[in-house]
Amino acid sequence: MLMKNSKIILSDNAKGILLASIGILILSPDSLLIRLIDIDLWTLMFLRGLFMGFTLLLLNFFINKKDAVQQYVKLDRFAWGIIILMTISSFFFVSSIQNTSVAHTLIIVGAAPVVAAVLGLIFLHEKVSKATWLTILVVVTGLVFVVYDDQQSSLTGDMYAFVACLLWSTNFILARLTRMKNMVSAMSVSGFSMAVFSFPLANLSAINVEQMLLSLLLGLLVGVAFSLITLAPRFIPAAEVAVFMPLESVFGSLLVWWFLGEYPGLISLSAGLVIIGAIMLNSYFQITKTSKG
Repeated sequence: MLMKNSKIILSDNAKGILLASIGILILSPDSLLIRLIDIDLWTLMFLRGLFMGFTLLLLNFFINKKDAVQQYVKLDRFAWGIIILMTISSFFFVSSIQNTSVAHTLIIVGAAPVVAAVLGLIFLHEKVSKATWLTILVVVTGLVFVVYDDQQSSLTGDMYAFVACLLWSTNFILARLTRMKNMVSAMSVSGFSMAVFSFPLANLSAINVEQMLLSLLLGLLVGVAFSLITLAPRFIPAAEVAVFMPLESVFGSLLVWWFLGEYPGLISLSAGLVIIGAIMLNSYFQITKTSKG
């Protein structure tokens, strides 16, 4: 992080860390909103995708103005891969939330750092720093304790969460390869894809005003969050982006506990604090290291 002409100039590492952390914080209420909306999978996915698509369509035109249409034309094969995997993973994630405890879903998805690190090492030959590997080890250990403490899980929901974790981790790799400068256009296409595939099975007549408003908020938050998260790997390795995923496990579980009374357990809360601390220390170390370099 540098100062130039009274302006703060962020290093690529700092930009990636900020994008990932802000994106995850915005995404954290996702699970709570899914529970509050309380409708069937296909109707929820239709509303989630539709509002996500329109929100990001408008955001794309606001950000890129005359070049907005070209953003869709410029989508490369990696961006299309992200669109497809994001669409599929969203179905598995929501299905998991509806079939097991929120804490368990977010915990399994929080294993993305390990998966992303392995995929990045195999396919991109990315060197993962010792500090990041250590953070991953602490995070995974914390997640194991949370899983052990969770008594409300189901095998079906857990499997859905695992598939979502695998697809999201793969997306981090694709985001590292794409030439796209921002992913707003790609995420809007992904949202509309969710809506198109869900529409034939959606029961729109069962929606009330409250569910519609909550779905609008859900689509807005998810769209903005994933645009930031998917952009982050352009500045830092996929494994370092994925390290931030457990933050949603912690904050998402806490929100569901506070608002719906789904208590995650003392062990889960303690492990969550350790996870947050490890991620914050790793982020500080990476930013400091880059600034000195």
